Amino acid sequence: MKSALATCLASLGLLLTVSAAPGPLGKDTGGGNLVQNPGFEIMDESGKSPLDWRKGFPREEIAPVFEMDSKVVHSGRYAAKLTARGSPGTFGYWATTVKGIQATNNPVSNASPTALSIPDTDFLGDKSYRITCYFKTKDVESIGKSVTVRISWKNEKGREILKEYILPSGDDGDWQKAERILTAPRSARSIDIELVLQWSKAGTVWWDDLRVEEVASSPHRRIKVATVSYLPPTPSTPEKNRQFYAEKAAEAGKAGADILCLGEGITVISTGMKYEEVAEAVAGPTSQILGQAAKTYRMYIVAGIYEREGALVYNTSLLIGRNGEIVGKYRKIHLPETEVSGGLTPGDSYPVFKTDFGTIGLQICYDNFFPEGVRNLALQGAEIIFLPIWGDGRGEGYQWYIVARARAIDNAVFLIASIYTDKRSLIIDPNGHILADTSGKSGMVMSEIDLDQRTFERWLSVHGYGDWKNLYPKERRPDTYQNLSKDKPIARSPDQPKQ
Repeated sequence: MKSALATCLASLGLLLTVSAAPGPLGKDTGGGNLVQNPGFEIMDESGKSPLDWRKGFPREEIAPVFEMDSKVVHSGRYAAKLTARGSPGTFGYWATTVKGIQATNNPVSNASPTALSIPDTDFLGDKSYRITCYFKTKDVESIGKSVTVRISWKNEKGREILKEYILPSGDDGDWQKAERILTAPRSARSIDIELVLQWSKAGTVWWDDLRVEEVASSPHRRIKVATVSYLPPTPSTPEKNRQFYAEKAAEAGKAGADILCLGEGITVISTGMKYEEVAEAVAGPTSQILGQAAKTYRMYIVAGIYEREGALVYNTSLLIGRNGEIVGKYRKIHLPETEVSGGLTPGDSYPVFKTDFGTIGLQICYDNFFPEGVRNLALQGAEIIFLPIWGDGRGEGYQWYIVARARAIDNAVFLIASIYTDKRSLIIDPNGHILADTSGKSGMVMSEIDLDQRTFERWLSVHGYGDWKNLYPKERRPDTYQNLSKDKPIARSPDQPKQ
């Protein structure tokens, strides 16, 4: 509680650490708030600056105005205020150092790592910290662009090991909250926290109630994923295909799969029939027979069908849950000309779906040719993309696995694809490594994946190590991407030759 007691203690040169109630994420281990002067309540000897906080900016000409504000507060008597002075290049921050970080219970070397790339198992300790703060803005056009919480983990020599961002996580009245649970690098002994205003010409941000507390680490989310490359024997029918793929689903379930990816349009492949001839409602016969397998083996199943809704027919992927029910569907957005001429209607949204192990997104075949789709899903929190795909014959199949790996790398997601042509169904991790590959043969492959897997790269945007999944959502510049959503061709310059 912030009160007159703080002023009294401050006058005696003592330090008051103010704690707030534990947040909703993780379980507080009872260590309390590690931040000294977390609410800017205690002033230094000058009476103008908060004790244990410092001002940061690269050049005076772009520095914001630094103030303490007693009229706009989240709690207590003061909030730390930053106000731009008219420069679009504004950059400055309030900073504090949080000591007392113990990253692990095990002995570690104090030497900083030097490898270019390090997996989390070799880099992170076994202790986690919840970091929370509150902010309020005025005349800030884009919070994503201009308001930032930067975290620098440092070793005992004060050298930066890892830099991360904490993004807004929700509202608290007319204030916003930024909160995240982070696992400390093994050699971390302190954290520098910077509360930033950047690239705003006339904006103001108020900061208040910073909290860092140790919380119990959560176990990693490890699941078994499976994908197939199977063509039903010809000639076939939708009924035969449903039975064929239900049997394959049962094989995956018996092998322990948590989720299985089947192919695109499983009721039309090998039948020679038209889309409208195999189209069915959702729920329908395909979801029913696959749902029985999902329920029997307590697994999820992704499968492509052709969906009829009135006069419209869609190329649709279903997500069937562990109880056999439909828990989601996605309608293919990018239709090749052959599907357009075949009478299909495109979808118009990119839904993501919460499962008991994480958040997933769905795509279908030609969608994967367009990078914007996966990025859209990833920005909504998708951790795995499932891709039923007929085939990708570009470069005689050479480009297929390159593009699939690039989609995973660019968006720091797992990508699971089930393909018919060239029979290279793939399981790919966020680093672009192919974990499993049907290698041109009919069959099923499976891999255990860790959804909390992280890889730390040296000199990835920052001086120390960085994690792409954490960095790119903050460092991308959507305010410059207007042409991506314009419904017209990109104009050529006058001297650019026609293609």
